[in-house]
Amino acid sequence: MSGGQDPSRDQRFAVISRRVVFVGGSALFVTGFLAVLNGQVGPGIALFVITFLAVMARGLMTVRRGQRAIADRDRAQVPDGPVRSPDAPAPVEHVVAALLGMNSDGLPYKIGAFPGPGGVRVDVHWKNEEMRWQTLFVRGSQAYTWRMEVDLDPSTGRYKFVEHSGKASVRAAAGPMGAVAYGEWTWQKGKTSGSRSATFVEGADGQVTVTGPGGPRTSWEGAVMIKPADAKVPVFTVLRNNGWRPRFDWFGARMFEK
Repeated sequence: MSGGQDPSRDQRFAVISRRVVFVGGSALFVTGFLAVLNGQVGPGIALFVITFLAVMARGLMTVRRGQRAIADRDRAQVPDGPVRSPDAPAPVEHVVAALLGMNSDGLPYKIGAFPGPGGVRVDVHWKNEEMRWQTLFVRGSQAYTWRMEVDLDPSTGRYKFVEHSGKASVRAAAGPMGAVAYGEWTWQKGKTSGSRSATFVEGADGQVTVTGPGGPRTSWEGAVMIKPADAKVPVFTVLRNNGWRPRFDWFGARMFEK
């Protein structure tokens, strides 16, 4: 997303459009409320709907900018080579070397390997994804974490895996009724299919700090997201191309590899 401290055209447009939606939406909402009180229910509800749509459209602008920025991240390059049969899987040393060879500084995750139960454990963990921001009345932070453990059994050419994911969010707000703060922490273990976790924030210049795979960055907007499929697909493609399979290989099992 846009970085640096100099005002940009995107930033100016974001500030102006945010103010227009806030002022215009407030005026429409008050007008609609007064219309309902005066018995003009239809026009009042119409003004409420217009206000809601304007706020939603403005929020989608922030989300789309964040999605475009995240889409520019590097992706793992699966090594070329012949596809082996499950009846003759590649040696575990060859598979581990292929997996570790996909590592690069630009990837949002890192692949490691070490001795595990009955063979080799491949560890795939997402790099730091955390964002802190401050607006006029609200201060918050959002962090995501994800890790996958893949156990390789050299004697059978089989693998099994499990995922660990968590998130932590903190919000503090000040208003006419006083200050309010709350936090939420969740952690889960299991398998996912097509999941993703994301937060997109927009504020004043220099009030949004994102710590991601490329290090910390301060700007007027930020985005953090973990999409396990970006790591799972290349890892399991390498395993399957080398003839390795899960113990029970069927359509349902393959769904969790995405």
